[in-house]
Amino acid sequence: MPLLRSFWRYIVHYFPNVGLRHLHTTLAGLIILQILNSNLLHMTHTGVVKAGMFNTLFLWVHIVLGSLTVLATIGMIIFMLTKQSFKQFFPYLFGENAILKDDLKQILKGKLPEPREQGLGNIIQGLGIGALILIEAAALIWLVLWLNHSPYANDAREIHKSLTGLIEAYLIGHGGMALLHFFIERKRFQ
Repeated sequence: MPLLRSFWRYIVHYFPNVGLRHLHTTLAGLIILQILNSNLLHMTHTGVVKAGMFNTLFLWVHIVLGSLTVLATIGMIIFMLTKQSFKQFFPYLFGENAILKDDLKQILKGKLPEPREQGLGNIIQGLGIGALILIEAAALIWLVLWLNHSPYANDAREIHKSLTGLIEAYLIGHGGMALLHFFIERKRFQ
């Protein structure tokens, strides 16, 4: 249990804002549940739900959790853009790469850079939100087409499924780096 207490102190340190902490945790939890639930959802190659009560149940659980994930993503975007600017998450689009280069130099020296404005942490967060927007847009398009029995519904579903690889990679990378950060700094939070 001391490890969990240390981890909680670490989270509180990096997420001092209670609202952001809960929003981040909720969004991460919803994404993990969506990934797990999608493995229980079975459809044919033509996009028809396979027969069985559980397939229909898991489909609607996926749709409901997906809708909640969209709302949590919108909340995260609003929070991000009211506390910081778009430029903080995508500085390279504005030709401002000095902090990113400094963070990369620190990594090459074997040090983990601290989170800061326009730093690697913010950039990664921006990319994660970008991935979520793509995945959720594809999901919403698929849902509308599927509900309207469109012949293109399965194509949209396949795009959505392909894009989820982005968030799975992000979840592993982002979560892995957070855990690495924690274990390197653990003594500080005991």
